[in-house]
Amino acid sequence: MNIINMRVNTKTLALMGAAFALALLLSSVYQTFFVTPLHHNMGISVEDSPSQKTSDTGRASSFETLDRHGSDAIVAVDESEARRLQKKVRVLVWVMTSPKSLDRARVVKSTWGTRADKDLFVFMSSEKDPSLPTVALAVKEGRDHLTAKTMQAFDYIYKHYFQKADFFMKADDDAYVIMENLRYFLSHLNPNEAFVTGRHFRHHVKQGFPSGGAGYVISKETLRRLALRSKDPPMCKEDGYLEDVELGRCLEKLGVPILNSTDSRGRSRFHPYTPMHHVVKGLGKNYEYWDANIVRVGPDAINEFPISFHYIKPDEMKLLHFFLYNIRPYGINHKFSTT
Repeated sequence: MNIINMRVNTKTLALMGAAFALALLLSSVYQTFFVTPLHHNMGISVEDSPSQKTSDTGRASSFETLDRHGSDAIVAVDESEARRLQKKVRVLVWVMTSPKSLDRARVVKSTWGTRADKDLFVFMSSEKDPSLPTVALAVKEGRDHLTAKTMQAFDYIYKHYFQKADFFMKADDDAYVIMENLRYFLSHLNPNEAFVTGRHFRHHVKQGFPSGGAGYVISKETLRRLALRSKDPPMCKEDGYLEDVELGRCLEKLGVPILNSTDSRGRSRFHPYTPMHHVVKGLGKNYEYWDANIVRVGPDAINEFPISFHYIKPDEMKLLHFFLYNIRPYGINHKFSTT
């Protein structure tokens, strides 16, 4: 071996020794600052750590152990406050659908419809379908007859559900409603006082009208007045295109005021468009013409307990439902007032 090879080998051995020492140091740092605190937070002792355990095959079972503890991170979800409000606030929701959009209605039923009261959740259509089921109203389908469907639906609700609920909400089959937030909002209102609430639109009606797409809620007293309206001669228009406008005109004649649904900071609860539009994209240059409140877009424009969003496609509805009721950032706990 010549002198050049000896120098190269000596240098190589020195580099290998330094690398080994650095590896030992990094391993010690990782054990001290990452593995041990992680095990401590997850309730695993160092002796029982994944790196020390082996499976029956003799292979390290660290992923199995971490998966097991990760799955056990959420022991239970406390829905006691939501259940309390569900018993206290009796709200019926009827969903406007049609024979051609039953697939959308089925997604409604399987997502946010599961959070509604089973006996206070009704689908309204022009044909009977036992699979949902739907109530068959004596109306023609099409946008030109949305007013007739709305009026007949409320007449049906009054006849069959007036004593079973205190509040009554109309929603479309492409809307998503967060039932827990709806009950919370209504828990501060008196069902024996006449009102309608939702996204407050202006024009066409002196006091304004509630957006049909965002969904709206009427009180028990309002339903009573609406169902007992004069039909001969007709006090209100019984059919037509703009159902939310016609309902607003009718309720104004009946002396029913529209109740503002924004919070003290002007943030919205009912939304006529998708979350993407209200948070990111905006609502269009002509939207300000309609809204009775100052139009705002972004996370700070929406109340932390939003009630509804509109124009939600079936797959988006499933995804939204998944995020609302299944995704939770670890270590963040929310405390809710019971008042």
